[in-house]
Amino acid sequence: MPESDLLRSADAATTQPDEELWSLKIVRAKTGLSRSTIYAYIADGTFPVQRRLGLRRVAWLSTEIKAWMMSRPRHSG
Repeated sequence: MPESDLLRSADAATTQPDEELWSLKIVRAKTGLSRSTIYAYIADGTFPVQRRLGLRRVAWLSTEIKAWMMSRPRHSG
């Protein structure tokens, strides 16, 4: 089995059947981050990696974004 098929199988096994896919627009709205910051965090390994849906379309798993948001430190004022 090719490596890409194995990766797809692993992704499918770890996602819930009712998992939401969020576009960049939704991820930006939910996190308050800019596009460039999101991609910089991905490059640093500190933000969930997007899934490729097609040649020019990507999305993020909502549960991964929510988990990332919950991992952020709370503001203590």
